[in-house]
Amino acid sequence: MADKETPDSLNNSLDGEFPLQDQDDGELNLSTGSSISDTETEKKKLRTESPSSPRIPPAFMVAASPPKFLSFEQLMEATNGVKNMALAHEIAVNNEFKLEKFQAPEDSIEKKVKDTVRRAFWDAFQEKLNEDPPDFSHALVLIEEIKENIMMLLLPQHVRFRAQINEVLDIDLIRQKLENDAFDIYYYSNYIIGVMEKLCAPVRDEQVAKLKTVKEVVPLFQEIFAVLDLMKMDMANFTIQQIRPYCQQQSVEYERKKFQDFLKSQQEAGIDGLEFTKAWLKRSHDKITDVNAVEEAMALPLATPAAIMNEAYIELLDWDEKNIIPETLVMDHARIAEQRDNAHRLALISSVLMVTYSTVGASISGVQVLKEKLKSEICTLLEGVLESDLPKVMSNVGEQVNKSVNEFLSSHGFQTRDEAQQKLLVGQITEISSKDNKVYKLLFKRLLDFIRQIISSQHKEPLKVPPGFSAVERELSQLCGQFLRLISYNRSVFGSYYTDIINTLLQKHMADLSPR
Repeated sequence: MADKETPDSLNNSLDGEFPLQDQDDGELNLSTGSSISDTETEKKKLRTESPSSPRIPPAFMVAASPPKFLSFEQLMEATNGVKNMALAHEIAVNNEFKLEKFQAPEDSIEKKVKDTVRRAFWDAFQEKLNEDPPDFSHALVLIEEIKENIMMLLLPQHVRFRAQINEVLDIDLIRQKLENDAFDIYYYSNYIIGVMEKLCAPVRDEQVAKLKTVKEVVPLFQEIFAVLDLMKMDMANFTIQQIRPYCQQQSVEYERKKFQDFLKSQQEAGIDGLEFTKAWLKRSHDKITDVNAVEEAMALPLATPAAIMNEAYIELLDWDEKNIIPETLVMDHARIAEQRDNAHRLALISSVLMVTYSTVGASISGVQVLKEKLKSEICTLLEGVLESDLPKVMSNVGEQVNKSVNEFLSSHGFQTRDEAQQKLLVGQITEISSKDNKVYKLLFKRLLDFIRQIISSQHKEPLKVPPGFSAVERELSQLCGQFLRLISYNRSVFGSYYTDIINTLLQKHMADLSPR
């Protein structure tokens, strides 16, 4: 094969981030295109909320019924069906999804058994090599397995390359060479490494190159197998990238059909399989049609099916844990909770920065370097923090921000703030730990309004990031992209159910408004 396959360079255009562009006033433009750029790989998360374990609706639980016995085959088929649906769903909605090699815990029996068996095999191989003359019979088994692994990495168009590998790694011919003392193990190991060089992703180039420096036979073959395992994982993830558009298309129909089967089974049991979905949409309907909520109504759209649906999606980012997750969103409960945490986290960080800059004043106004430093320190202190621990941690955040501001002022020749001013800043930052804090409530509302605007209309012009969020522009972009991807997929699967429920709500509302 002339060209190396490069799975890492063939990423799909879709993922969870909107491209943003800077403006002169420090705000940003939100691109309107449907294509989404690569997401950041950073995985640090702040738990500004601490949602409980997924509350599975009772409709998903087994209803009381006479005993029914399933065969083992039926049970496995049902289990595999659920697993396959969950896997397809994950591939479709999570552009960062990838397979990773399973590593058993260090102190587990599984790992101890595997390590013992492997050590015994390699020790036996080394003993054979130490004989006089060396016995290479184990090498035949290894080469045959390596050949099988390499064949798994080939694409259908690699016809000539496949034929060449079959010719060189001809197991029958190798066996004859072994029987006639004409076997050269380094000839075959070098050929195998050469094949791996052509097939590996660029990220594996260095590891494959290191194989050439290993001279001892047993360590060499051990390393070959280790790198081949990584290459197989690379190919599997490359395949997932390639089939993702197909998965997205097929998974919608597959999940819709499975949900229809679920609703049918619930109906037969006398259970409304959409009970909590209806309650979720009704809350959105009531919020938009509540003429008494004058202040809120000023910011809400007209009561159209699309507006009610979008408002329901916005509620997911400000979820009341007393409510049960809708049946149509059970598979995405954890993902929604993570995005909700991220939304609160961005509002929290932006609130701290807003309080800091408004309290300290003109001496630090517009200093981007300081803003980035403070943001980094805030993120570090808030990493992994649960909501219950937030008051204590926010006090530490206040102290650190105050310290960094003092250092900046001192290094730039500004007058040191008095003790009262410093205590005021620390106190104001500490108070942000409460969701009832006015600054936090304002910024979180701005964030929700911004996302509502994104999902509610086709944008002919780029959107400006709301005031106060310029420091977290990248993170906000990422959140918007991920949330839009999730709800777009969810709407594709369950849109017909949502439409029927919302139309029923609107018809009832109009009937209630009509004169008797």
